[in-house]
Amino acid sequence: MTDTLQTLIDALRTRVTRVFPEQIHAAVAGLTDEQLWWRPNESSNSIGNLLLHLTGSLNLYLNRNIGGFPFTRDRAAEFAERRALPKKDVLAMFDEMVASAVRTFDALTPARLSEPSPEPAMHDLVIEDVVNVLSHLSTHVGQIVWIAKMLDAGGVHEVWMKAHRHGGAWKP
Repeated sequence: MTDTLQTLIDALRTRVTRVFPEQIHAAVAGLTDEQLWWRPNESSNSIGNLLLHLTGSLNLYLNRNIGGFPFTRDRAAEFAERRALPKKDVLAMFDEMVASAVRTFDALTPARLSEPSPEPAMHDLVIEDVVNVLSHLSTHVGQIVWIAKMLDAGGVHEVWMKAHRHGGAWKP
């Protein structure tokens, strides 16, 4: 069972620290700072807000709760941001979170997956927390890719397949 759980950890790590970040970078590469903050209406999120949200969420639920890294979150600010921060700054914050996630996964063991969740109101076990992190990240990456395709028609091609191949989620 330990081998299977290690395979699960490796698969989660690959997607959280390589595949999805690569998809995000590919999706936003051709966008301007202004496009990063575009929203169809005031009740929708921009790519910039989604990146801030993913950074805050993963820093809390993965890197702080599981990895033990200090972090204080302001969730409301992730969605309230309207200053149109430069794309390079938002991506730098996101990439810093990913670097912390690498260290979190470095320390994650199969035995740890069956430990009680640090968020008992949400889940019973750490494995549920990590799966939730992955599904949450996946949902918002899909939104980011879709918005980027809408804003830059033809600028994002096969990002899902390319990122999975390059990120090591598929066998060569």
